[in-house]
Amino acid sequence: MRLLAIVGPTATGKTRLAVAVARQLGGELLNADSRQVIRGLRVGTCAPAEAELAGVPCHLLDLREPDQPFTAADWLDAAESILAVVIGRGRQPVLVGGTGLYVSALIGGLDLAAVPPDAEHRADRAAQLRRPGGHEALVGELRARDPTADIDVRNPRRLLRALEILDARGAPLAAARRRGPERPAVLIGLDLPAALHDEIIRSRAEWMIRTAALVQEVDSALRRGVSREALDAAGIGYREALALRDGRLSQDGAVEALVQRTRRYAKAQRTWFRRDPRIRWIQRSEAAADSLVDEVIDALREDARSGERLHRRRRP
Repeated sequence: MRLLAIVGPTATGKTRLAVAVARQLGGELLNADSRQVIRGLRVGTCAPAEAELAGVPCHLLDLREPDQPFTAADWLDAAESILAVVIGRGRQPVLVGGTGLYVSALIGGLDLAAVPPDAEHRADRAAQLRRPGGHEALVGELRARDPTADIDVRNPRRLLRALEILDARGAPLAAARRRGPERPAVLIGLDLPAALHDEIIRSRAEWMIRTAALVQEVDSALRRGVSREALDAAGIGYREALALRDGRLSQDGAVEALVQRTRRYAKAQRTWFRRDPRIRWIQRSEAAADSLVDEVIDALREDARSGERLHRRRRP
């Protein structure tokens, strides 16, 4: 059975579309969002609620505590296990999310070098990241040790993980990410016009901040003993909520900061996914994402009939 993957930038409606497709096909969802694996943080990570899932099972949510180390290799192990179970039940697996490394690992046969996290060195480097010039110094260390390393050095977690793998395996980093056989899959990229995307991003940020939903989630996490550092690292929104809570940002300032960071993240996601020639892009209009369900199912059936990977379509 071919895996169906629905990928693309944040805030485009991927989950809503995936749920609609899964309901039509008798499928189950596999989460491929690196923030939604965090337990107890559902507002800022936009993890789907039960009502949104409409009875469709969604796996690979809530896999770790906010302070718990968790790597892409950990996710891949969990994903391969649950994928085998879903296929064994005769259900259509639908991978959905915007973390490109997760998608590439599961579909592209990447061996993510299951090097266990080095807690001591990670703590030292995390402390260095917080010092002035610390991020630049760690990027310099990575470049010196492996000039060919191809990772997003703006992402602190990926930077620290790359250095951990180099510590354990040595350079080059690419050698620790060997490729095995590719998994048969149909990849659908979901996007929407820039103006509409900006509107959705802003609306989501306004809801999170002005309803106090995100600050309340942060307060709850802090009462449970989650550290401020873990919250800050949990993804876009938590830094802004902490600053709002502390009086370092106004509501307007928090909304603007959240919007700007989300836009940058969406741009980085587009850059990642556009490099993959296997992805067939479809574009939303102002209609809900689930209006595209027939197009996705047609693509899956077309691929099944031909036995070949779909050719890339130019993004509208």
